[in-house]
Amino acid sequence: MAWYVIVLIVSSGLFLITTIVSLFFGDTDFDVEADTGFLYSDVFTFKGLLHFSIGFSLTLTLMDEFSWLSVAIGTVAGIIFVLALLFLYKTLIMKLKQNIKYTTDINDMEAEVYFWDNNKKIGEVFITLEGRPVTVTLVSAEDVRFVKGQKIRVSGTRRSVHPV
Repeated sequence: MAWYVIVLIVSSGLFLITTIVSLFFGDTDFDVEADTGFLYSDVFTFKGLLHFSIGFSLTLTLMDEFSWLSVAIGTVAGIIFVLALLFLYKTLIMKLKQNIKYTTDINDMEAEVYFWDNNKKIGEVFITLEGRPVTVTLVSAEDVRFVKGQKIRVSGTRRSVHPV
């Protein structure tokens, strides 16, 4: 078995272990970052070294040879692995850290009538909360008539609103 196959197996195993540990114990991190002024510090980490090792050794394993050309191609592939996975991690972390503001009070928001029962003076409306449409119960003490699809202004809570 060639040395680059062993490097591929070891680096892939370590990558798998660090990924599982990161998923179950999110605060635990294996990285020791180099604080350099001219180089991007997130590239020169333990994970960066693992990504480079995977890309480099995978290329040599797929080419099944050790020559100057395979080393050059493997080096480029390793750098691409590091940069691509760095971009992927940064994107995922940015998406996961977006805080959603949970709306409980609804004040003078536009809503679309989903259905309305004129006799019971109750129905449902669609309101956009946290970036997605949500159905909320619409109650009115007044004798009003709404039709499906009508846009109205409402106020109230997340459970029940009334027309404004």
